Amino acid sequence: MPPREFLRPGAPRLDDSGVTIEILVPTTRTLGGATRAILDQLLGSGFFNIDSPTTPYVLAELMNVDTEEWAARVPEESSAEELSEAIKADRQIVRVKIDLRVGHFLLFPGFVILCRPDPYEEFETDPRARQIVGREALELAQAFLAPEIVIAGDAASDFLGSEATTWEGLKEVLEEEVIPHTVIPIPARA
Repeated sequence: MPPREFLRPGAPRLDDSGVTIEILVPTTRTLGGATRAILDQLLGSGFFNIDSPTTPYVLAELMNVDTEEWAARVPEESSAEELSEAIKADRQIVRVKIDLRVGHFLLFPGFVILCRPDPYEEFETDPRARQIVGREALELAQAFLAPEIVIAGDAASDFLGSEATTWEGLKEVLEEEVIPHTVIPIPARA
């Protein structure tokens, strides 16, 4: 893996448009394992309902406990395997952001979040928007074998790592902080 190229505060990113819908799923995979699963999918056949980046690479931004950030272009600078192994080896990495054509993934230990730049109100009121977000959410839940998903308004992921470190803890914080959200149980496969 190449040396870290730290991102300057305020440095432009592919998608800095602000996020208003977050699709959250729990995962038992390590942060490195979840990163590898997302990268392999994006660089391979892609997701069916989630748009891959339009660039020939996938930009993965990493952040450590000291809030230092750096980025890697996969597969240009590092393979998905090399990056995931580096994340597993460095216990100081607490978040990975993977850019998409529209929106991005945020990965935290125990959580995978698909961030979309669509207003949460549209999810609540527009049947078409609800179908689109629902398809993305179900595809993500299937990819990580999640028993349920949370579709939340802006800032749900802000509580991860501080007020919420478990799935149940996240749901409690969303209730306490009155963050608009919907919990959807996923039926077990037969």
